[in-house]
Amino acid sequence: IDFMLSVAQKSYNLFKDGVSDGGTIVIEPNLVHPSAEDRKKWNIIEIPIITIAKEEVGNVITQSVVALAIANTVMKALDKNHLIDVMLSKVPAKVHDVNKVAYELGEKYAKEVM
Repeated sequence: IDFMLSVAQKSYNLFKDGVSDGGTIVIEPNLVHPSAEDRKKWNIIEIPIITIAKEEVGNVITQSVVALAIANTVMKALDKNHLIDVMLSKVPAKVHDVNKVAYELGEKYAKEVM
């Protein structure tokens, strides 16, 4: 694979070798600590996903939406509006606004590091 996102050291260690040389790995820098060798082998992008969700969105549960936005922005995988529509169709209406904020922040941070 060419892309991975990890917010935990254990999963990072377990799955990083599945990423192709030169591939991109987005990490939560407060929880995942790649080695110097890892940094030479892969394009490591550090975005504090949990901190963004907790402090900027105001709800740590939105970390998955922040991560989704980062992944989609880095990979340019899907049309943003379609992805947001599908994501919102899967959550209660009362959390639509907070999830939209989480998505926008994830996209913003991804664009800043690209």
